[in-house]
Amino acid sequence: MSYCRLLTFVLAIFCLLPIATLGQTAAAAQNSPAPLGKLIDVGGYRVHLYCIGAGSPAVVIVGAGYSFDWGLVQPEVAEFTQVCTYDHSGIGWSDSGPKDSCSLRVSEIHAALKNAGIKGPYVLVGHSLGGLVARVYAGRYPDEVTGMVFVDHAFSLILRPTRPGDAKIPPPPVTPTAPMLLNSGGGRAIGLEDDPNFNKLPQRDRELHLWAIAQTRDQMALQSNHEVSMECAPQAEAIAKEHTQTLGDKPLVDVSTDMMRSPEYIKFQTDLLSLSRNSKEIIAEKSGHFVIIDRPDVVIDAIRQVVQSVHNSAKL
Repeated sequence: MSYCRLLTFVLAIFCLLPIATLGQTAAAAQNSPAPLGKLIDVGGYRVHLYCIGAGSPAVVIVGAGYSFDWGLVQPEVAEFTQVCTYDHSGIGWSDSGPKDSCSLRVSEIHAALKNAGIKGPYVLVGHSLGGLVARVYAGRYPDEVTGMVFVDHAFSLILRPTRPGDAKIPPPPVTPTAPMLLNSGGGRAIGLEDDPNFNKLPQRDRELHLWAIAQTRDQMALQSNHEVSMECAPQAEAIAKEHTQTLGDKPLVDVSTDMMRSPEYIKFQTDLLSLSRNSKEIIAEKSGHFVIIDRPDVVIDAIRQVVQSVHNSAKL
């Protein structure tokens, strides 16, 4: 698959913008539904943290997207341990916070978990940009992370800022299957609501997603995801270079897809697996970037394997 189309897929969740759904959600936008979880103070403003289930290690889903986008995964994980999702500042029920950044995302998660009394160490689950946030979190707070799951981790080869001498990547073309990204020329990206499996989400979570993306504030906040990824990627790479096998023997499962198995993409999965001596890759067959609704069973199984590895102090 070309870099252009790959870029479209890995950044898809970064720029969620409504089109046809806007008219459908106008009524829902008038009244904010009650939060699923709690609004936790993280230093002068609050973020939404939604935790269900019981047990340890607690699984903490660090994005990207909304807390309710995990409606096919979170309840199933709650059957065997505590699991939390969160909405970063500026989206969903969370307050608008300081200027968004990679460091802010990490600090928000850390403060929210501490102030909500969620005991660590945690298994971090990061989808797309969330994979980068999880890696930076583990680099900053290594004692608070006991395992990790990547779900179609953002492709850092593409996200890495260009340097003198680097080949320039042209903006993706406007086509029905690969629309131009907002960040790359004024178009829009594919969102979760565009995925054919969106209707598999519980009705409550579909309605919450459509309510959220209809909010002007959310639209503006989500546009910063690309900048956050550009900041997170070099930080994550610097941590990996400074600390060989960053996670040591902590279990790591990398969930990739079979939609874009370019040599660069495959090499990237190998690099991710090298972050731990106790790692494995699971390929989510027949899944696009939104594995959490295309193949939630694979994501649930990956989380279960990591939790069991922690419980048993055993290899995956």
